[in-house]
Amino acid sequence: MPFSQAYMFSAFGILISIVLPILREMIPSGGKMRGFPEMWEIIKPYLAICMFSLLTALLVVAFTQETLTDWKAALLAGYAWDSTIQKLKG
Repeated sequence: MPFSQAYMFSAFGILISIVLPILREMIPSGGKMRGFPEMWEIIKPYLAICMFSLLTALLVVAFTQETLTDWKAALLAGYAWDSTIQKLKG
């Protein structure tokens, strides 16, 4: 798989890993929808993680490119990388 395709699918995996916890936190509690300021406070910490993960995904793909033989492996590599970063951050 070419580097650009592997990175694209890896980046998509990272985006999935970022969007899932945001959606989980945005589920209204008590049936009350959150306003934009509350939603922004939920999203803001994930943006820094996303930028860091997208940059370091270049290294992940560069070092594991020969093992990323299809789109599923690249997607899982990106998801696993970002999920690990989120867990380490706490």
